[in-house]
Amino acid sequence: MSSQPQTVVLSLSDEEQVAVQALQQEMGLDDPAEVMQMLLRQASQRAMVVCPTCGHSASRTGADDATCSECMSVIHLSDGIWQVIQLQ
Repeated sequence: MSSQPQTVVLSLSDEEQVAVQALQQEMGLDDPAEVMQMLLRQASQRAMVVCPTCGHSASRTGADDATCSECMSVIHLSDGIWQVIQLQ
């Protein structure tokens, strides 16, 4: 993964542009690109699975299951919380 910023060209509808401008103002950000970066970080954090045993990223193996490649824990999503069901 590169540490250099990558430029992405994104076409937005008028409605989406208004939404980005509203979020930019609400968040107090200087640039619409900062809004998109913030939204991307939030979405990726929701999608990521963090191992409750060691804190590393875990890989999903199913809709409600994941495994940690670091500590080898088997993790299951129960009531919206990732829980270890087996330690290796």
